[in-house]
Parts: sequence; C-alpha cells; structure tokens
Amino acid sequence: MSSFNYKLNEFFKNNLTKDTLIRIIFFLIPLVSIVLKGIIFQGFVTSQNPYVFNFSAGYDAADPCLNYYIAFALIFLSFSLLFKGRGRIIYTLVIDCILTLLMLIDTWYFRGFQTVPSVLALTQTANLDSMSGSILSMTSNLDLIFLFDFIILAIYVCITRKSFTKKHRRAVKTFICTFVLSIVFIIYVPFSITVFNNKEVPNAYFFSNYDKSNTAKYFSPIGYHIMDCYTTYRDSKPYKLTDTDKSDINELFEVKKENLPNNEYFAMSKGKNLIYIQVESLENFVIGQKINGTEITPNLNKLVQSSLYFPNTFEQVNEGTSSDCDLMVNTSMLPLRSGSTFFRYPNDSYNSLPNILEDEGYSTIAIHPDKGSFWNYKNGLTGIGFDKFNDFYSFNVDERIGLGISDKRYFEQVIPMLKEQKQPFYSETITLTSHGPFDIPKEYRELGLDSELDESKLGGYFESIHYTDKQIGYFLDMLEKEGLLENSIIAIMGDHTGVHKYYDDSINQLSHKEDWFLNTGNPIVPFIIFDPSYKEGKTFDKLYNGEIDVMPTLLYLLGVDKEKYENTALGRNLLNTNKSFAVITNGTLKGGETLTDKEKEVYKKSLDTSDKMIRANYTHR
Repeated sequence: MSSFNYKLNEFFKNNLTKDTLIRIIFFLIPLVSIVLKGIIFQGFVTSQNPYVFNFSAGYDAADPCLNYYIAFALIFLSFSLLFKGRGRIIYTLVIDCILTLLMLIDTWYFRGFQTVPSVLALTQTANLDSMSGSILSMTSNLDLIFLFDFIILAIYVCITRKSFTKKHRRAVKTFICTFVLSIVFIIYVPFSITVFNNKEVPNAYFFSNYDKSNTAKYFSPIGYHIMDCYTTYRDSKPYKLTDTDKSDINELFEVKKENLPNNEYFAMSKGKNLIYIQVESLENFVIGQKINGTEITPNLNKLVQSSLYFPNTFEQVNEGTSSDCDLMVNTSMLPLRSGSTFFRYPNDSYNSLPNILEDEGYSTIAIHPDKGSFWNYKNGLTGIGFDKFNDFYSFNVDERIGLGISDKRYFEQVIPMLKEQKQPFYSETITLTSHGPFDIPKEYRELGLDSELDESKLGGYFESIHYTDKQIGYFLDMLEKEGLLENSIIAIMGDHTGVHKYYDDSINQLSHKEDWFLNTGNPIVPFIIFDPSYKEGKTFDKLYNGEIDVMPTLLYLLGVDKEKYENTALGRNLLNTNKSFAVITNGTLKGGETLTDKEKEVYKKSLDTSDKMIRANYTHR
C-alpha cells in the first residue's frame, strides 16, 4: 500500500505542476459556466414571466439531465485541448461566446414565440432587416447574467497569463478521452433503442419523443441545436410519401367531408373582386371595446354589423409567423412543423386560391409592404400562384412607422395598383404599422390613455391597432370613391395575435387592468367578410375555426364548385358546416365537442400530415 501511495505522489509531483493546475481550472471555468447558463435559460423559460428568471425552477427542470448538459458542453470545449498557449485561450473565449450567444438568442426567441428556434429559423437572416426594435423588445437587463463568466475568465487569464505563454504540448490524449467519452455517453441511449431495440433503457423517453422545448430542457440548448441540425438534415431530403402517409391523407379528406347541400351563401358574391386585407397582429379581443369611452376599432366595429363575422378564428401559424398565414389563407394547408414553408419549399405548387380563381377568369396580385426577401415572400407568393407581386420597392416610402411604410401611405398607393388590374381580380394586401413593439409615434396616439397604460406595450398596441383601423376605414372610403367597392368583397383577418403573443407578461405588471385585457389562453384573431350588397350581417359566435378555413369559405361565397378544392384543402367551408373546432400549432384541439374520438385523432394528426404533404409537393397542379 505504501508503494502505491509513493507512486501516486510521484505521479502528481511530476505531472500536476502549477501551470497544469492553472490550465485545468481554466478549462473548468467555462465548462461550469456553460452548464449554469443552460440552467439560467431554463430559469427564464420555465418562469411565469420569461423576462425574469427563477434559478430554482431552472435547476429543477435541468436536474434530471445535468449529465447531458455537461456532455454537450464538453464536446465543444474539448477541442481547446488541441491548442496550446494563447491559442487555447482564444479558442475557449470564442466557443464560449458562440454558445452564450446561441442561448441568448434562444431566450429572446422563446419570449416571442414560446418555443426555441430551429436552425432553419436562425438561417433566415433576411428577416433581420428593419426588425431591430422588435428584437430589442425581447431583451431584459437580467440577460447580462449570461455574460458573468467572461469577467471571471478575463481576470483569471490576466493573473495567470504567464502559465499560457510557457511552452507546453497539446493535450491530444486528453482531448480524445474527453471527446470520445462525451459522444459515447450521448449516443448510448439512441444506439440501444435503434440497434438493440431496447425501449426500456434509462432516459429512452428523452430521445424517442422529440419536441423542441422539451429537447432543449433535456439536453440543454446546445444539445437541442445539435439534434435539430440532424433533424433538419434528415428532413431536407426529398420526401416520398409512404403507404401509411397516403392512407393518413385519404383518411383526413374522408373524415373532413360533410356532403351538405348548398345553402343561401353559395355564390352570394359570384363574379366580384376579392380584396383580402391581412392585418398585422390584430387580435379579436379589441373588437367592440372602448378605452375612456373611445372605441379602439370603430371602423371594424361598424363593419362587423353588416358582415359575416367569425370571432373565434384561432391562430395556426408556426415558425413562419406572418408568412404562415399567407400560406394558410391561400392554400388551406397547415404550415411546416419546422422552419418557414416559403423558405424551405418556395417552389411547391398548390391548388391554391389564386390558381383556382385564375381558372375562373380572375387576375391576381399580392401587394406587400415588406421587401420580397422578408420571409422569402416574393418566391413564396409567386410560387403559390399569384400573377403579380408588388413589394416594398413598388412604393414611395415617404412616411415610415415602425418596420416600414405607414398603413396610410400604403393604402393610398394600393388604390392605383388595384385600378390597373383586370376585373374581376383577387388582391392580397398586408398592413404593417401594428407590428410589435407597438411604439407608434405620439402624433398618431388618439385614445388619451393614462400615463401607465400609454407607456406600456398594451397601450402601444391599442394605439397601433386604432391607427390601423382608421386606415382600413380610409381605404374602404377610397375604394368606394374609385367605384371599386360596389363590385368587391372585402375579407379581413389578423395574421396572428399580437400583444398577448409577445408581451403578455407586461399586461400582468399593470397596476390597473380590466378583465378583458387579460389573456384567455385562446389565440384568437377576427375574420370578417364584407360585401356591400349584403342586406344584413351575421356573427358566427358559436363556431370555432382556424385560418386554414378562409380559402374554402371565400370560394364558396364566390360560387366555385367544391369539387375543385375539397380534396386538396385541409380547411372547411365555415358557411356550410356542422363542425366547430380548430387545431392549433401545439397540437391542441380547440372546440370539437361534437367530434368523435376518431375524428379528433385524425384532425390532431393533420399537423404532421400537412407537413408531409408540403414536403412531398402532394397538391401540385
């Protein structure tokens, strides 16, 4: 025993020099800090308020999987052992900076979308143009805690810099040992599942139930992004529908059919122009509401009285946000489960709203205030089937509010574009001013809000929506003066929710708030169809529906035979249905009390079914 102790002491005496110990500590500081940052990330995303972190909650979320947090961090840090001297310092600082930035982006993204971004979302850099205000609104002063280790490392390196300038060898053997052991630990479970078909291996659930937020919790943000890169690569290959996929598609369309006779709504607006207005961040909760006795949306309030109004239209957008709405309205397909459809599959062809109407003799145009590169709108919308696409460069941007041209100047310049269209025409128009962070200039604030509400995100939202509502009324007046309104139907819908989607926590912080301010848990936007010839309006307040239902509903009003779209459109005609439900992007079924268990199962599966249909270009013409 004494001989063993002597050899052990000799080993440490010869190998564990002061410089070696300093380098070991230098390796451990970023390792520990990166693991802690993963816990801090969980502390933000598991908190009721994602702008304030709860370390205890974050640790509880990460605790069962801390070994994976360490293993994934070691994969990247182990490469520092292949460097020597200052090279090791530089590599360590660079990789720490990259991983920290990644976790910060995940945190900011989660605050906006309640999930973590895919690699596809991170590569859509065209969307960063003009969005600095929106991105900054997702940050918090507490985010500075992610940078704490850089201060410690800087001080440590400054004090011990001589130990890194002395000549020493690269630790190749240590690198191999660290890197290989980390990889083996990570792949042990999936290897056991796939090769040995051992479903009972510990932690099998973590690998067999891929979900973005849960994967980030189980494996840390770093591990999630590694697995997401693999998933993205796997899904990037051309998808070929399996026999099971084809059976699921046929089952979905069979379950969806209702075979009801036509009613009085069929062809009520046949031959008329269709002008669709997609309103940025318009939520239904503001419709009909007043602040200090002033209506927030007076024009929309007036409009719904003589329109077909669907107040329970559930948002169904995913990572493509606004572009997902464009997709659903025009194709009646649910968006991809990962990334933006317009970025990933801009060349897919669809049995779409513009294509079907073109077959009916319509000219079609998409008029967008954003640049065509934003969400890849130009390629996406022309791919869907629009004859013409006018974007940011088609406008004289002489007044900017927020992300771009003001809604007033936008609508004023849309009018001559519509007058140039051969009638009947279908035009998609998009508003922009009510985009977050809802910091509309003071000269356009007309609601007279008290100081606390006026300075809050909710107050800014009210003012922004009030401004946009005013411009919609102005647009309708211009259409009437130009003789276009009488022979047109106007469809209006919010692309997705706004203040409750991105800034819900700020509402709860108000000292004075009314009950109707608060989030009901239902992401609902209004869907309105106005035709000047309608004698009276109708509110479908008992009907639950989604954004994919817009296309078949409008085609029904325009008198298009359902045989031309019922086997490609996933949505249903809201004017002739006995079903009340919507499937939202997290897989939750809203409504559906009258559906059978089988129908509920098929509709919930429709998210994945639609994903496969798009990837396989199933509905191509």
